[in-house]
Order: sequence, then C-alpha cells, then structure tokens
Amino acid sequence: MTARHRILQDRTIPFAYRISFLANFFTGSVYRQVLARHDVARSEFVLLYCLHRLGELTAQQVCDITGRPKNSVSRAVNAMLERGHVVRDTDPADARRGLLKLTRQGRELVDAALPLFREREAAMLAPLNARERDTLDRLLAKLVLRDDPWADVADDGD
Repeated sequence: MTARHRILQDRTIPFAYRISFLANFFTGSVYRQVLARHDVARSEFVLLYCLHRLGELTAQQVCDITGRPKNSVSRAVNAMLERGHVVRDTDPADARRGLLKLTRQGRELVDAALPLFREREAAMLAPLNARERDTLDRLLAKLVLRDDPWADVADDGD
C-alpha cells in the first residue's frame, strides 16, 4: 500500500484530509492550466469567476464569498484592473466602496477557461455513478450552504 493510500485511509481527520486532498488535486492541475493558457493566477480567476456568476461585487464581498484573505483579493483586483479584465465604479449606496464588474474581455476569459474546470470535475467524479453523484452533491450542499458561524470569514492575513 502506498503512503498516499495509507494517509487517505487514516481515520484521524478523514473528512477534512480527504476533502483537502480532492481540492488540492482538482485545483492544482486546473489552475496550472488556466495560468498557462490565460496568464491568470488562482486568486485572479477566483475573482473573475465570482464576478462572472454574481455580477457587481465589492472586494469585501469576494472575500466573504470565497474565504480568501483581503490581501490576496486586493492583489487580484489590482492585477485584473490593470489588465482590463475588471472595472471599478463607485458604489452609489456608499461612495467609500468600489463595485467591481467584469469587462467583456474578463467575461470571455472566464468563458474560455470554464471547460477546463468542467473536464477536471468530470474526471474527478468519473468513478461515481449518477446516484452517487447526486448523493455527494446533496451532502456537499448541506455542508456549504448552512447558515451558522462555522464558515464565518476571519482575515488571517494569508
């Protein structure tokens, strides 16, 4: 038995470690491809994806949605503004805040990159049949869509 199999079968923190393993092997590969093909780093793509799916957001909202630290989101915002993938307008409800919005170029980039994520997700889920996928989807939704303080974002500066 390989070291990978031994640690993935370990029962000390089985769910957390396995979820982390899946996330690392999913994101590592796909974000390397996004960087190579589109010259966009992970934190930058996460920003673009949020704006693509949700429309105008503040940088703080991106932090809250993703759990990413403020400094990471701030760097991504600045890079994407500089490269023309995002624009920032003043929030009419609060002039101290900036609302971020995708440009046409940013939207096209996300549209071009999404097939990479879909292909990687399909490969990850290939061992599961349709019923198992539905069960996994329901269980993950129950964990991530809950309304309690577990997922409150604490800015740890990472």
